[in-house]
Amino acid sequence: MKLNVNERRNMNNGFIKLHRKILDNPIIMKDAEHLAIWIYLLLEATHKNIYKIFKGKKITLEAGQLITGRNVISKELNINSSKVQRVLDDFEKEQQIEQQM
Repeated sequence: MKLNVNERRNMNNGFIKLHRKILDNPIIMKDAEHLAIWIYLLLEATHKNIYKIFKGKKITLEAGQLITGRNVISKELNINSSKVQRVLDDFEKEQQIEQQM
């Protein structure tokens, strides 16, 4: 999903907190790409319930959810899309995230 400039600008307001314990997580700290994708997911996730139109239907994104895809992440972070998919699969396998289609 692509966000228009105003939506992106609105999401850039605010901050997230990172706990130092993130450094103790072997999945997230596996390599630089794992860490970059993890932080990207945290930054893109909603912090409150919002409504979006997705595939022509109005949906509610709850706090902590986001709509994205490996190609979007790949382009944003300049990481090969197959690597992004492997990282997302690692996160899901270790129950760090839940992917929904």
